[in-house]
Order: sequence, then C-alpha cells, then structure tokens
Amino acid sequence: MKFFISKNQFFLGLFIVQTGSVFISFQTPLIEAASQDAWIVFIACCVLQFIQLYLYEKYHLYFKVNRFLQGLYSTYWLLLVVTFLAYIQKSLSVWAFPLTPPSVIIGAVVLISFYANISRPESTVNLGVLLLPLFPLIFIFLSLGTPDLVWTNLFPMGNITLQEWGTGLKEAKFAFIGTELYLFYRAFILKSEKINVKSLIKFMVTISAFYFITIVFILMFFSLEELKIVPEPLVYILKSQEVTFIERLDLFFIFIWMAWSIITVVYLIFTISMFMKKAITKTMTIKKVILHVLLFVLPLLIIAQEWFRITRDLLIYGHFLFSMIIPFFVIVSNRWRGKNAEKA
Repeated sequence: MKFFISKNQFFLGLFIVQTGSVFISFQTPLIEAASQDAWIVFIACCVLQFIQLYLYEKYHLYFKVNRFLQGLYSTYWLLLVVTFLAYIQKSLSVWAFPLTPPSVIIGAVVLISFYANISRPESTVNLGVLLLPLFPLIFIFLSLGTPDLVWTNLFPMGNITLQEWGTGLKEAKFAFIGTELYLFYRAFILKSEKINVKSLIKFMVTISAFYFITIVFILMFFSLEELKIVPEPLVYILKSQEVTFIERLDLFFIFIWMAWSIITVVYLIFTISMFMKKAITKTMTIKKVILHVLLFVLPLLIIAQEWFRITRDLLIYGHFLFSMIIPFFVIVSNRWRGKNAEKA
C-alpha cells in the first residue's frame, strides 16, 4: 500500500491514537498507584517517552520487520481495538445509552470502521482533521469546574516509595499506548519534510500538557477516597457542571469522545490492513470482512465474561513488549547486519 503523509498528518494521527484509546481511563489507575505524586510520576514518564521517540527517529531506518513480526503486531493491535471497543460500550452504557444493547453500539462502530477502511487511504488518514476544532472545547468545558478545585488535595508530596514509582510509571506509560506506530508510519512521510528534535519537543509538549491538565484537575477536584467510587472522574466533573446553553456537558463530551474513539479504531484497523494487503491482494475485501466480524464478536465476549481487567493488563505488558523490547532487538539486529554487510 503506497501513500504519503505530511509531518503534521503523521503527528496528528499519532496523537489521536495515543489519546483516543485511554483519555478518560488511565488517570484513575495512575492516581491509585502514585497518590498525590501522580503528576510528578507522569512528568518523569513524559521525559522517558521523549527519549524513546528520539531514539525512534534516530534509528527508524533500521526498523524492518518480517512477516512473522507483522503478524504479531497485527494481533496486538487487534487486541487493543477489541479491548477498546468493549470499554467504549461499557462507558456509553453508563453515561449515555443504558438501555441500548451492546451489539448495537459495537456494530455501529464496526460498520463505520469497515466503510472507512475500504475507502482511499488518503481519506482515512485525513479523518483526524475533523477532531481539531473539538479538542479546545473539552478544556473550555473542563475549566468551568475551576471554582470547585481544592489545591490542598495535591499535598503531601514527595512521599512516594520506590515500588510506587515503578507501578506509577507503568500506569503512566499506558497513556502512550500505540507509540510503536511511529516506526511504521515514519516511512510514509514525504521526503521533503524533516523531523528534528524541535518537532519531537513540540509533539511531546502538546500531548503531555493534554494529559497533565486532566491529572491535576482530577487530583484537585476529588479526594483520594472519592476516586475509589467514581468510575470516570473526568466525565463526572463535566456532569457536575451546570450551564444554561447545554443541559448535560458530560453527554456532549461523550459524543466528542465517541467520534474520537471511532477514528482511533479506524486508524488501528487501517494499520493492520496495510500488512494484509502486502500479503494477499486479491482477497483483501474478504479478509477485511473477516477482520471486522472479529471486531464485532470479540468485544461482546469480553463484556459477557467481564475480562476488562485481564485484557487491560495484557495491553500494558504488550505495550512494553511491542514498543520497546521488540523494536530494540530489531534495530540492533538490523544495524549489526548492515555493518557486517558493509565490511563484506
């Protein structure tokens, strides 16, 4: 599959995938792990994430995966999408559509994904542009809860143990799930556009600030005891605000988040489809149909068996495996082979 994207499209797609899948779900586990120091742990995680992206950019030319690794990555992304679809349905059943059967919600998302993935690649890649006007609205609405913030909830600070640092960093890293897509889409960027350290800093500052604001806001709005009984604190903050022009801000946000989530699903399935097209071109449509049937059935299985915790843990450890361990060995191996070839 041959297509080209600009640097802005590249970073926008990466931003949407990393935020769309976990934007309202990663804060609570992080705060449970690191308490009031969650924001400090997150800043440390952002520094590590920047180093990871810098190494990606420096050695991306050595990242070349074979058919076996392509299959492994596709399986991992499929697990990510399936888990995310199950979580979408769970959240919507609580906040927006309590009486709607899960099959209807998941079926609608899967149909949209199928339609987008049989369209032209350029059309799929440009879907993220639709979300740009909506992102500022989230923080405008969130700012309405500023009078209810208690800044003393951030104290005491600095009491975190070494074990809590480790657990906190693991939960904070979940906010950047999908980082490995950098290595796969880097090859599609127009050769006339260069990515330098400044570009990486801009991207990291943007996505870090996006998450950081929500963490601090939740810490100041709720006590640690209250967070134990609030499922999605970010949505609850919006629900508690009363404005004259919108009856329920949380519903408005849920619809934005749903569009955001659908585009995330489309991007991930599009990435899996790229490997499928390389493998067999003639049966591409049939394979996409089978893929989307799995997307419909597997989330319903997770919901029925309540495997949310299990699949989330698999994704966390899978993230370390597919975004750090495998790229490290692939890059080192290919670089070593390249040097030996030059000597020969």
